[in-house]
Amino acid sequence: MRLIFIRHGQSEGNAAGIIQGHSDFALTDLGRIQANATAEKLAREKIDRIATSPLLRAVQTAETVASALALPVESDPALREYDMGEASGLTGPELRQRFPHVLEAYSRGERATFPGEEGRDKFAVRIGAFLERVRESDETVVAVAHGGVISAVCYEILGIDTRRRGMFQVANCSITEFVTDRSGRLMLARHNDTCHLEGILTEADRG
Repeated sequence: MRLIFIRHGQSEGNAAGIIQGHSDFALTDLGRIQANATAEKLAREKIDRIATSPLLRAVQTAETVASALALPVESDPALREYDMGEASGLTGPELRQRFPHVLEAYSRGERATFPGEEGRDKFAVRIGAFLERVRESDETVVAVAHGGVISAVCYEILGIDTRRRGMFQVANCSITEFVTDRSGRLMLARHNDTCHLEGILTEADRG
């Protein structure tokens, strides 16, 4: 089994410095160029299925890749970005103004939450459910998702304490791949591959 994660291309929210979460934003012109470059790279691969987060920035990326591979796109809500609750849709300055106590706790290394936030345990459960479904097949699956989702999968597969924040950079339209070994255990084969994005790389990730 191969599981190839793609982070969506640059979104309008990314370009504006907005905390996205479940807020829905379309791709920018640059994001569409990134998606096309990713589609060209994966066109040489044997892919069986393409799954995507239902959020627009991911769907548009997935549809671009799917067109190059002549495959349908399957929407999977488990691949949605982490829900930031009331922080969704805000810029950094707006966040500091509305929730200074949360950011102060973050600066002390504490795991504070915003009102309405999904919760890391719930997030881990839905991502884990997606991984279990994929493990059951021998297919090569492309999953178009978000920086938070891909980072969470890396933490889970590598067994790293999630309190160690910021361990994984996930650029727009980067590729992160997992494969199973002989025992069926998922292993990280490559992370944040951006070789196909020379000159069009963007790395901002605000959920």
